[in-house]
Amino acid sequence: MGILPLAAALVSAAFSISLIRQFIERHKPHQLAWGVAMATFAAASLSASLGMMAGWNPALFRSYYLFGAVVNVPILALGTLYLYLPRRLGHAAAMGVVAVSVAGAFAVFNAGLQTSLNGFAGAIPAGSEVMAPAVRALSRYYSYAGFVIVVAGAVWSTLRLYRRPGIGFRRLAQGNALIALGTVVVALGSAFARHGRGTIFAVGLATGVTVMFMGFLRTRTGPPASEPKSGAEPAGDPLSRRAAG
Repeated sequence: MGILPLAAALVSAAFSISLIRQFIERHKPHQLAWGVAMATFAAASLSASLGMMAGWNPALFRSYYLFGAVVNVPILALGTLYLYLPRRLGHAAAMGVVAVSVAGAFAVFNAGLQTSLNGFAGAIPAGSEVMAPAVRALSRYYSYAGFVIVVAGAVWSTLRLYRRPGIGFRRLAQGNALIALGTVVVALGSAFARHGRGTIFAVGLATGVTVMFMGFLRTRTGPPASEPKSGAEPAGDPLSRRAAG
């Protein structure tokens, strides 16, 4: 079943490259944050694929756990914060995310594994069987906080955009809804991974990332220039930044 996380890795990598190219062209920091987040999804998925197909070792499992259960959602949430907060506050949040990511990496790579990985050929080990309780608790805190920020930001933006006239703003609202849905699917898949349900994790990750990718592509189009501007937000409004980016 290693082909399923490999598919998720390819989708995530393509998504990451697309976002980073947008950042290079437009210099929007939320695009960089989301691009890095998608790169962590790709790294986690590739680690899972290699572990399932070639056999697990401590380095592969720690990589899978760090990028798939600890730092990915906080970095995704950083993109949301950059989108809706003033840039200086986004920079402050970025320093916080870097700090907690370094702390998470230190915890994951220094924690003792609780069992041998030899018995998990063709499957994804459950975090509850392998990883130390303190690290599992850390991953929950990181993931829950980031999940709330991403979904709340997407839902709030969706509701605001639906109230604005024009097909373009509805398209942006639909994109936001897809981002929120994809995040929920990825989070549910990760929850199954914690209990050793590797197949469900792989399907959920590939599906969720694909749905998020569709949402980002839809928001990228923005409202056309011919949309009515009577209800336009001020230049500094986050929705204006989203439409432009």
